[in-house]
Amino acid sequence: MRAIPGQPRGTARLRRVLGLDRNPLYRASDRAEAWIRIVVLAAFLAGGPLAVIGGGHWAHHAEPGKVAWLAPVAAVTTLVLVALALLAILRLIQWLFIRRRLAAWDAAWSTVGPQWTRRWP
Repeated sequence: MRAIPGQPRGTARLRRVLGLDRNPLYRASDRAEAWIRIVVLAAFLAGGPLAVIGGGHWAHHAEPGKVAWLAPVAAVTTLVLVALALLAILRLIQWLFIRRRLAAWDAAWSTVGPQWTRRWP
C-alpha cells in the first residue's frame, strides 16, 4: 500500500492527532492540554485494570457464596466509574483552559477593539 503524498505517516500522524506536533499555531495552553489528555489516558490504562481487580476482589469477598455473579458485574462497574471520573476531571481541566483563553482574548480585544470601532468623521 502506498502512502498518499502530503499525508503524514506513522508517528507524525499520531503526534498531529494528539496535538504534539510542532504546529506554530498551537499555544502553550494547547500543548499543555494535549499532555494532560495523554496523562489521563495513561492513568486510565494503568489504573483501570487495578480498579477492576480491586472491585472484583471486594465484591467476591463481600458476600461469600450467595452471589457469585456479582464479582464480574462489580468489576465492570468499577471500570466504568473510573472512566467517568477521569472524563469528568478532563472536562473540568478543559473548562478551566477555555475560561483562561477567553479571558486572554477579552483582554487583548479591550486594547485592540477601540482602534477598530473608531468612527471617522
